[in-house]
Amino acid sequence: MKKTLRLLALPAFLLALSGCQDEPEQTVQNIPSVEAIRVYPQNIPLNLEYSARTQGSKETAVRARVGGILLKRNYTEGAKVNEGDVLFEIDPEPYKVALAQAQAKLSQTKAQLTAAESQWKRISKLFEERIVSEKSRDEAKANLEALEASLKLAQAEVDSAQLNLDYTTVTAPIAGITSMETVSEGSLIAVNNQLTTITQLDPIYVIFSASENELFKLGSMVEKGLIVNTSAVNSTGRKKLNAQVRYNNGTLYPETGEIDFINPSIDETTGTLKLRATFPNPDKKLIPGQFVRLSLGNIVRKDALTVPQEAVMQGAKGAFVYRLSPQNMVESVAVETGAQTADGRWIVDEGLKAGDVVITNGLMKVRSGAPAQATIKEAAPAAAAEAAESDVQQ
Repeated sequence: MKKTLRLLALPAFLLALSGCQDEPEQTVQNIPSVEAIRVYPQNIPLNLEYSARTQGSKETAVRARVGGILLKRNYTEGAKVNEGDVLFEIDPEPYKVALAQAQAKLSQTKAQLTAAESQWKRISKLFEERIVSEKSRDEAKANLEALEASLKLAQAEVDSAQLNLDYTTVTAPIAGITSMETVSEGSLIAVNNQLTTITQLDPIYVIFSASENELFKLGSMVEKGLIVNTSAVNSTGRKKLNAQVRYNNGTLYPETGEIDFINPSIDETTGTLKLRATFPNPDKKLIPGQFVRLSLGNIVRKDALTVPQEAVMQGAKGAFVYRLSPQNMVESVAVETGAQTADGRWIVDEGLKAGDVVITNGLMKVRSGAPAQATIKEAAPAAAAEAAESDVQQ
Protein backbone atom coordinates (compact mmCIF):
# COMPACT_ATOMS: atom_id res chain seq x y z
CA MET A 1 0.00 0.00 0.00
CA LYS A 2 2.81 2.45 0.88
CA LYS A 3 4.59 1.57 -2.34
CA THR A 4 1.45 2.35 -4.31
CA LEU A 5 1.17 5.79 -2.65
CA ARG A 6 4.81 6.52 -3.47
CA LEU A 7 4.22 5.66 -7.14
CA LEU A 8 1.18 7.93 -7.27
CA ALA A 9 3.08 10.81 -5.64
CA LEU A 10 5.99 10.59 -8.09
CA PRO A 11 4.17 12.11 -11.11
CA ALA A 12 2.90 14.97 -8.96
CA PHE A 13 6.42 15.65 -7.73
CA LEU A 14 7.86 15.53 -11.25
CA LEU A 15 5.07 17.87 -12.46
CA ALA A 16 5.82 20.34 -9.66
CA LEU A 17 9.52 20.13 -10.42
CA SER A 18 8.83 20.76 -14.06
CA GLY A 19 6.71 23.79 -13.13
CA CYS A 20 9.47 25.19 -10.96
CA GLN A 21 11.97 24.84 -13.78
CA ASP A 22 9.68 26.61 -16.35
CA GLU A 23 8.79 29.63 -14.15
CA PRO A 24 11.93 31.76 -14.88
CA GLU A 25 11.45 31.23 -18.64
CA GLN A 26 7.79 32.37 -18.40
CA THR A 27 8.82 35.53 -16.47
CA VAL A 28 11.30 36.52 -19.17
CA GLN A 29 8.65 36.02 -21.82
CA ASN A 30 6.29 38.42 -19.96
CA ILE A 31 8.75 41.34 -20.04
CA PRO A 32 7.35 43.70 -22.71
CA SER A 33 9.42 44.78 -25.68
CA VAL A 34 9.29 48.49 -26.47
CA GLU A 35 10.94 51.06 -28.68
CA ALA A 36 12.82 53.95 -27.13
CA ILE A 37 15.01 56.91 -28.03
CA ARG A 38 18.04 58.32 -26.28
CA VAL A 39 17.73 62.09 -25.94
CA TYR A 40 20.67 64.39 -26.43
CA PRO A 41 21.02 68.20 -26.62
CA GLN A 42 20.54 69.90 -30.00
CA ASN A 43 20.18 73.46 -31.23
CA ILE A 44 16.67 73.61 -32.60
CA PRO A 45 15.07 76.45 -34.62
CA LEU A 46 11.89 77.41 -32.79
CA ASN A 47 8.58 77.70 -34.58
CA LEU A 48 6.61 80.27 -32.57
CA GLU A 49 3.28 80.89 -34.32
CA TYR A 50 0.46 83.28 -33.49
CA SER A 51 -2.91 84.33 -34.84
CA ALA A 52 -2.61 87.79 -36.36
CA ARG A 53 -4.48 90.41 -38.35
CA THR A 54 -3.26 92.81 -41.00
CA GLN A 55 -3.59 96.56 -40.75
CA GLY A 56 -2.61 99.42 -43.03
CA SER A 57 0.56 101.16 -41.89
CA LYS A 58 -1.31 104.45 -42.27
CA GLU A 59 -5.05 104.98 -42.45
CA THR A 60 -6.32 108.54 -42.78
CA ALA A 61 -9.87 109.83 -42.98
CA VAL A 62 -10.12 112.62 -45.57
CA ARG A 63 -12.50 115.29 -44.23
CA ALA A 64 -13.88 118.58 -45.51
CA ARG A 65 -12.32 121.55 -43.72
CA VAL A 66 -14.92 123.96 -45.11
CA GLY A 67 -18.60 123.55 -45.94
CA GLY A 68 -20.28 123.98 -49.29
CA ILE A 69 -21.43 122.17 -52.41
CA LEU A 70 -19.22 119.24 -53.43
CA LEU A 71 -18.60 120.00 -57.11
CA LYS A 72 -16.26 117.22 -58.25
CA ARG A 73 -14.46 114.01 -57.32
CA ASN A 74 -11.12 113.69 -59.11
CA TYR A 75 -10.07 110.11 -58.26
CA THR A 76 -11.25 106.59 -59.00
CA GLU A 77 -12.52 104.76 -55.97
CA GLY A 78 -10.11 102.03 -54.92
CA ALA A 79 -7.25 103.53 -56.94
CA LYS A 80 -3.84 104.50 -55.64
CA VAL A 81 -3.26 108.21 -55.05
CA ASN A 82 -0.11 110.12 -54.19
CA GLU A 83 0.33 112.62 -51.41
CA GLY A 84 -0.91 116.02 -52.60
CA ASP A 85 -3.21 114.72 -55.35
CA VAL A 86 -6.47 116.68 -55.66
CA LEU A 87 -9.32 114.40 -54.57
CA PHE A 88 -12.35 116.72 -54.28
CA GLU A 89 -13.37 120.24 -55.26
CA ILE A 90 -15.82 122.23 -53.14
CA ASP A 91 -17.61 125.28 -54.58
CA PRO A 92 -15.05 128.09 -54.09
CA GLU A 93 -17.21 131.11 -55.02
CA PRO A 94 -18.41 132.03 -51.49
CA TYR A 95 -14.82 131.85 -50.28
CA LYS A 96 -13.55 134.00 -53.14
CA VAL A 97 -16.07 136.68 -52.12
CA ALA A 98 -15.00 136.41 -48.49
CA LEU A 99 -11.35 136.77 -49.51
CA ALA A 100 -12.12 139.87 -51.61
CA GLN A 101 -13.94 141.45 -48.68
CA ALA A 102 -11.04 140.74 -46.34
CA GLN A 103 -8.54 142.16 -48.83
CA ALA A 104 -10.63 145.33 -49.25
CA LYS A 105 -10.78 145.80 -45.49
CA LEU A 106 -7.03 145.31 -45.32
CA SER A 107 -6.47 148.00 -47.97
CA GLN A 108 -8.79 150.37 -46.11
CA THR A 109 -6.95 149.79 -42.86
CA LYS A 110 -3.60 150.38 -44.53
CA ALA A 111 -4.83 153.75 -45.87
CA GLN A 112 -6.13 154.74 -42.44
CA LEU A 113 -2.83 153.73 -40.88
CA THR A 114 -0.89 155.84 -43.38
CA ALA A 115 -3.00 158.89 -42.47
CA ALA A 116 -2.56 158.18 -38.76
CA GLU A 117 1.22 157.94 -39.13
CA SER A 118 1.31 161.33 -40.90
CA GLN A 119 -0.89 162.86 -38.23
CA TRP A 120 1.33 161.46 -35.49
CA LYS A 121 4.42 163.01 -37.06
CA ARG A 122 2.74 166.46 -37.25
CA ILE A 123 1.31 166.30 -33.72
CA SER A 124 4.65 165.16 -32.29
CA LYS A 125 6.47 168.10 -33.93
CA LEU A 126 3.85 170.62 -32.82
CA PHE A 127 3.95 169.21 -29.28
CA GLU A 128 7.72 169.71 -29.15
CA GLU A 129 7.10 173.34 -30.23
CA ARG A 130 4.44 173.61 -27.48
CA ILE A 131 1.75 174.46 -30.02
CA VAL A 132 -0.60 171.51 -29.19
CA SER A 133 -1.49 170.03 -25.85
CA GLU A 134 -0.29 166.74 -24.38
CA LYS A 135 -3.85 165.41 -24.74
CA SER A 136 -3.77 165.91 -28.52
CA ARG A 137 -0.44 164.12 -28.73
CA ASP A 138 -1.75 161.16 -26.68
CA GLU A 139 -4.89 160.90 -28.82
CA ALA A 140 -2.84 160.83 -32.01
CA LYS A 141 -0.58 158.15 -30.57
CA ALA A 142 -3.54 156.01 -29.43
CA ASN A 143 -5.16 156.31 -32.86
CA LEU A 144 -1.92 155.19 -34.51
CA GLU A 145 -1.54 152.15 -32.24
CA ALA A 146 -5.20 151.18 -32.72
CA LEU A 147 -4.83 151.25 -36.49
CA GLU A 148 -1.62 149.21 -36.29
CA ALA A 149 -3.59 146.56 -34.38
CA SER A 150 -6.45 146.82 -36.88
CA LEU A 151 -3.98 146.22 -39.69
CA LYS A 152 -2.81 142.98 -38.06
CA LEU A 153 -6.42 141.87 -37.59
CA ALA A 154 -7.26 142.69 -41.21
CA GLN A 155 -4.21 140.74 -42.39
CA ALA A 156 -5.27 137.75 -40.27
CA GLU A 157 -8.73 137.89 -41.81
CA VAL A 158 -7.19 137.85 -45.28
CA ASP A 159 -5.02 134.86 -44.33
CA SER A 160 -8.06 133.04 -42.94
CA ALA A 161 -10.13 133.75 -46.03
CA GLN A 162 -7.28 132.57 -48.26
CA LEU A 163 -6.92 129.42 -46.20
CA ASN A 164 -10.64 128.65 -46.47
CA LEU A 165 -10.45 129.18 -50.22
CA ASP A 166 -7.51 126.78 -50.41
CA TYR A 167 -9.48 124.23 -48.40
CA THR A 168 -12.09 124.05 -51.17
CA THR A 169 -9.50 121.93 -52.98
CA VAL A 170 -9.23 118.70 -50.94
CA THR A 171 -5.88 116.95 -51.43
CA ALA A 172 -4.56 113.56 -50.32
CA PRO A 173 -2.68 113.87 -46.99
CA ILE A 174 -0.81 110.59 -47.60
CA ALA A 175 -0.16 108.18 -50.45
CA GLY A 176 -2.27 105.04 -50.48
CA ILE A 177 -5.43 103.32 -51.67
CA THR A 178 -8.70 105.21 -51.58
CA SER A 179 -11.96 103.81 -50.28
CA MET A 180 -15.45 104.42 -51.62
CA GLU A 181 -16.64 108.00 -51.45
CA THR A 182 -19.04 108.72 -48.60
CA VAL A 183 -20.63 111.84 -50.13
CA SER A 184 -21.65 112.10 -53.77
CA GLU A 185 -21.03 115.05 -56.07
CA GLY A 186 -23.59 117.85 -55.77
CA SER A 187 -24.19 117.23 -52.07
CA LEU A 188 -24.09 120.01 -49.52
CA ILE A 189 -21.40 119.11 -47.01
CA ALA A 190 -20.54 120.57 -43.65
CA VAL A 191 -17.22 121.20 -41.99
CA ASN A 192 -15.55 117.95 -40.87
CA ASN A 193 -17.70 115.70 -43.12
CA GLN A 194 -15.73 112.55 -43.99
CA LEU A 195 -15.32 112.25 -47.75
CA THR A 196 -13.20 109.10 -48.11
CA THR A 197 -10.40 107.11 -46.45
CA ILE A 198 -6.85 106.54 -47.66
CA THR A 199 -4.97 103.45 -46.51
CA GLN A 200 -1.25 102.92 -47.01
CA LEU A 201 -0.63 99.27 -47.88
CA ASP A 202 3.13 99.27 -48.44
CA PRO A 203 4.48 98.61 -45.91
CA ILE A 204 1.66 96.83 -44.08
CA TYR A 205 1.37 96.02 -40.38
CA VAL A 206 0.59 92.60 -38.92
CA ILE A 207 -0.71 92.85 -35.35
CA PHE A 208 -0.62 89.88 -32.95
CA SER A 209 -0.65 89.15 -29.23
CA ALA A 210 1.42 86.80 -27.07
CA SER A 211 0.49 85.57 -23.61
CA GLU A 212 2.20 86.97 -20.56
CA ASN A 213 3.24 83.49 -19.36
CA GLU A 214 4.79 82.59 -22.70
CA LEU A 215 6.75 85.82 -22.89
CA PHE A 216 7.94 85.41 -19.29
CA LYS A 217 9.13 81.88 -20.07
CA LEU A 218 10.91 82.99 -23.23
CA GLY A 219 12.50 85.90 -21.39
CA SER A 220 13.76 83.57 -18.68
CA MET A 221 15.32 81.28 -21.28
CA VAL A 222 16.96 84.25 -22.98
CA GLU A 223 18.50 85.27 -19.65
CA LYS A 224 19.81 81.73 -19.19
CA GLY A 225 21.30 81.76 -22.68
CA LEU A 226 19.03 78.94 -23.86
CA ILE A 227 17.48 81.04 -26.65
CA VAL A 228 19.51 83.07 -29.12
CA ASN A 229 18.60 85.29 -32.05
CA THR A 230 20.64 84.50 -35.17
CA SER A 231 19.32 87.46 -37.20
CA ALA A 232 21.46 90.22 -38.63
CA VAL A 233 21.72 93.65 -37.01
CA ASN A 234 19.24 96.27 -38.25
CA SER A 235 19.79 99.98 -38.86
CA THR A 236 19.30 100.82 -35.16
CA GLY A 237 22.17 98.54 -34.14
CA ARG A 238 19.87 95.91 -32.64
CA LYS A 239 19.30 92.41 -33.92
CA LYS A 240 16.25 91.99 -36.11
CA LEU A 241 13.43 89.74 -34.98
CA ASN A 242 12.22 88.38 -38.29
CA ALA A 243 8.70 87.17 -38.96
CA GLN A 244 6.83 85.30 -41.68
CA VAL A 245 3.14 85.15 -42.51
CA ARG A 246 0.95 82.36 -43.83
CA TYR A 247 -2.51 82.81 -45.25
CA ASN A 248 -5.35 80.80 -43.71
CA ASN A 249 -4.99 78.21 -46.48
CA GLY A 250 -1.38 77.59 -45.42
CA THR A 251 0.29 79.44 -48.31
CA LEU A 252 3.45 81.29 -47.28
CA TYR A 253 3.58 85.03 -47.99
CA PRO A 254 6.85 85.58 -49.91
CA GLU A 255 8.12 88.66 -48.06
CA THR A 256 9.90 88.60 -44.69
CA GLY A 257 8.86 91.10 -42.02
CA GLU A 258 10.40 92.45 -38.85
CA ILE A 259 9.02 92.96 -35.35
CA ASP A 260 9.29 96.72 -34.87
CA PHE A 261 6.97 97.48 -31.95
CA ILE A 262 6.14 95.87 -28.62
CA ASN A 263 3.42 97.44 -26.50
CA PRO A 264 4.86 98.71 -23.20
CA SER A 265 2.00 97.31 -21.09
CA ILE A 266 0.04 94.06 -20.82
CA ASP A 267 -3.68 94.02 -21.47
CA GLU A 268 -5.21 93.38 -18.05
CA THR A 269 -8.37 91.77 -19.46
CA THR A 270 -6.60 89.18 -21.64
CA GLY A 271 -3.17 88.87 -20.04
CA THR A 272 -1.50 89.34 -23.42
CA LEU A 273 1.03 91.72 -24.87
CA LYS A 274 0.43 93.27 -28.29
CA LEU A 275 3.23 93.21 -30.85
CA ARG A 276 3.53 94.50 -34.41
CA ALA A 277 5.46 93.27 -37.43
CA THR A 278 6.03 95.37 -40.55
CA PHE A 279 6.06 93.65 -43.95
CA PRO A 280 6.88 94.96 -47.42
CA ASN A 281 3.72 94.73 -49.53
CA PRO A 282 4.66 95.95 -53.02
CA ASP A 283 2.13 93.75 -54.85
CA LYS A 284 -0.71 94.43 -52.36
CA LYS A 285 -1.07 90.70 -51.61
CA LEU A 286 -1.92 91.52 -48.02
CA ILE A 287 -5.08 93.55 -47.42
CA PRO A 288 -6.03 95.27 -44.15
CA GLY A 289 -8.36 93.16 -42.02
CA GLN A 290 -7.04 89.75 -43.15
CA PHE A 291 -6.60 87.00 -40.55
CA VAL A 292 -3.22 85.31 -40.97
CA ARG A 293 -0.76 83.13 -39.06
CA LEU A 294 2.49 84.84 -38.04
CA SER A 295 5.61 82.91 -37.07
CA LEU A 296 8.83 84.27 -35.60
CA GLY A 297 12.08 83.32 -37.31
CA ASN A 298 15.80 83.18 -36.54
CA ILE A 299 15.20 82.03 -32.96
CA VAL A 300 17.20 79.01 -31.86
CA ARG A 301 16.67 76.95 -28.71
CA LYS A 302 20.11 75.87 -27.54
CA ASP A 303 20.80 72.44 -26.05
CA ALA A 304 17.19 71.32 -26.42
CA LEU A 305 16.06 67.81 -25.53
CA THR A 306 13.28 66.65 -27.84
CA VAL A 307 10.90 63.69 -27.80
CA PRO A 308 8.17 62.58 -30.21
CA GLN A 309 4.65 63.71 -29.42
CA GLU A 310 3.50 60.16 -28.80
CA ALA A 311 6.05 59.79 -25.98
CA VAL A 312 4.37 62.48 -23.88
CA MET A 313 1.25 61.49 -21.96
CA GLN A 314 -1.09 63.38 -19.68
CA GLY A 315 -1.81 62.29 -16.13
CA ALA A 316 -3.59 63.71 -13.12
CA LYS A 317 -0.50 65.72 -12.21
CA GLY A 318 0.34 66.87 -15.73
CA ALA A 319 2.55 65.66 -18.58
CA PHE A 320 4.90 62.71 -18.10
CA VAL A 321 7.05 60.25 -20.04
CA TYR A 322 8.23 56.72 -19.37
CA ARG A 323 11.99 56.58 -18.93
CA LEU A 324 14.05 53.40 -18.89
CA SER A 325 16.67 53.16 -16.18
CA PRO A 326 20.11 51.56 -16.72
CA GLN A 327 18.64 48.47 -15.03
CA ASN A 328 15.87 48.38 -17.69
CA MET A 329 13.23 49.44 -15.17
CA VAL A 330 10.39 51.73 -16.28
CA GLU A 331 10.17 55.09 -14.50
CA SER A 332 7.38 57.64 -14.77
CA VAL A 333 8.95 61.10 -15.06
CA ALA A 334 7.01 64.37 -14.89
CA VAL A 335 8.09 66.75 -17.66
CA GLU A 336 7.43 70.31 -18.70
CA THR A 337 7.14 70.75 -22.43
CA GLY A 338 7.87 73.97 -24.29
CA ALA A 339 7.65 74.78 -27.96
CA GLN A 340 7.34 72.30 -30.81
CA THR A 341 9.91 71.70 -33.50
CA ALA A 342 9.15 72.04 -37.20
CA ASP A 343 8.61 68.26 -37.45
CA GLY A 344 6.18 68.22 -34.51
CA ARG A 345 8.44 67.00 -31.68
CA TRP A 346 8.11 68.38 -28.18
CA ILE A 347 10.99 70.30 -26.61
CA VAL A 348 11.26 69.19 -22.99
CA ASP A 349 12.25 72.14 -20.80
CA GLU A 350 12.20 70.32 -17.46
CA GLY A 351 12.33 66.69 -16.31
CA LEU A 352 14.89 65.02 -18.58
CA LYS A 353 18.66 65.12 -18.91
CA ALA A 354 21.03 64.29 -21.71
CA GLY A 355 21.40 60.53 -22.26
CA ASP A 356 18.00 59.57 -20.84
CA VAL A 357 16.18 56.74 -22.65
CA VAL A 358 12.53 57.59 -23.29
CA ILE A 359 10.02 54.98 -24.39
CA THR A 360 8.25 56.02 -27.59
CA ASN A 361 6.36 52.87 -28.68
CA GLY A 362 4.65 50.18 -26.64
CA LEU A 363 3.58 52.58 -23.91
CA MET A 364 0.39 50.66 -23.17
CA LYS A 365 2.40 47.53 -22.32
CA VAL A 366 4.55 49.03 -19.58
CA ARG A 367 3.99 50.29 -16.07
CA SER A 368 6.15 52.26 -13.70
CA GLY A 369 8.45 50.09 -11.59
CA ALA A 370 8.27 47.11 -13.94
CA PRO A 371 11.05 45.91 -16.27
CA ALA A 372 11.02 46.35 -20.05
CA GLN A 373 13.20 45.36 -22.98
CA ALA A 374 13.89 48.31 -25.27
CA THR A 375 15.17 48.71 -28.78
CA ILE A 376 16.96 52.04 -28.45
CA LYS A 377 17.19 54.34 -31.44
CA GLU A 378 20.28 56.50 -31.52
CA ALA A 379 18.96 59.29 -33.74
CA ALA A 380 21.35 61.59 -35.57
CA PRO A 381 20.73 65.35 -35.45
CA ALA A 382 18.28 66.57 -38.06
CA ALA A 383 19.42 68.83 -40.87
CA ALA A 384 17.55 71.75 -39.36
CA ALA A 385 19.30 71.22 -36.05
CA GLU A 386 22.68 71.13 -37.80
CA ALA A 387 21.84 74.37 -39.57
CA ALA A 388 20.87 75.93 -36.27
CA GLU A 389 24.14 74.76 -34.77
CA SER A 390 25.98 76.46 -37.61
CA ASP A 391 24.03 79.71 -37.12
CA VAL A 392 24.74 79.78 -33.39
CA GLN A 393 28.45 79.19 -33.94
CA GLN A 394 28.62 81.99 -36.48
